[in-house]
Amino acid sequence: MQNLIIETDEIKTLKGREFEKFGAEFNCCELNAKLAAKSGRREGNYITVQTYGDTQICKSLVYALREFVKRGKRVLVAGMGNGDVVADALGRRVVEYLKKHELKDSRISVFAPDVGALTNLDSVKLVQSVSYGFSPDYVVAVDALATARAERLGTCYQFTDSCLRPGGGTGKGSLLDSATLKTRFIAIGVPFIISINDLCRCGDDNGYYVPYDADKTVDICAEYIAEAIFEVFS
Repeated sequence: MQNLIIETDEIKTLKGREFEKFGAEFNCCELNAKLAAKSGRREGNYITVQTYGDTQICKSLVYALREFVKRGKRVLVAGMGNGDVVADALGRRVVEYLKKHELKDSRISVFAPDVGALTNLDSVKLVQSVSYGFSPDYVVAVDALATARAERLGTCYQFTDSCLRPGGGTGKGSLLDSATLKTRFIAIGVPFIISINDLCRCGDDNGYYVPYDADKTVDICAEYIAEAIFEVFS
């Protein structure tokens, strides 16, 4: 899993636009080519939404998403990740929540390709094939992320028009972006995993921690994301 962009060392000092709205903290930044090359990230626009207990979360996510989508268009929502693993199930659950809406006459289509380890098919190529076949105006890919700060687990939402590399934390996986999909691209992610070293600063790089209530938290975050997508695109 990839870490949040705001936790990348070369980007921590980048002065983005910061403000509070709907009880959440927003950080908006544009990663230029020079800084992207230095940090190993892809250039593009990033919006991070840090939520709290009193945050109007759905309104916050709608506001962030509308920074990338100015008006309703046809969208393919791709739920990435392994739906059978709690910490990686965000994408599939967003798709499941969107299916609860009446999508037949809407501009929203959904697709959960699952991970290649389960299907022996490249999930990125599957999304590409569907995108080429139906030519949506946008592809929105939802996937789980990692974090270096425990307080961000299940509370921090990242939006970007840059790219998504499923399996990027392992150094594997193809790239999803506007160029490969031949349409506009947006990635939405929430962290649900943290390394043991980042959690306790004990020097142990051999394990990861997932909160005991991750299943419930993933479900809540998925519902909020699905509602925001439905409001923006329907």
